[in-house]
Amino acid sequence: MRRFALWHRHQPDECQSVFASWRGFDSPLRKAPALASCLTGTHRVCWTVDAENAASAAGLLPTFVADRTEIVEVREITIP
Repeated sequence: MRRFALWHRHQPDECQSVFASWRGFDSPLRKAPALASCLTGTHRVCWTVDAENAASAAGLLPTFVADRTEIVEVREITIP
């Protein structure tokens, strides 16, 4: 398994659509905590997931969210 950061970004008027897109979508990310900045004004959401590849990571998101998400493979490091 590889680890990916999913950096989702949307416009302020799309918040309702982002949250509505999760209804009826089966994903382990649903109802799980995520880091979000909508309440601070930058309208981004970030998840860290383990998946086989970037396409599998994107499959954890509803299409409306995935289309606005940058998927970055990441690894944990120790800062010296």
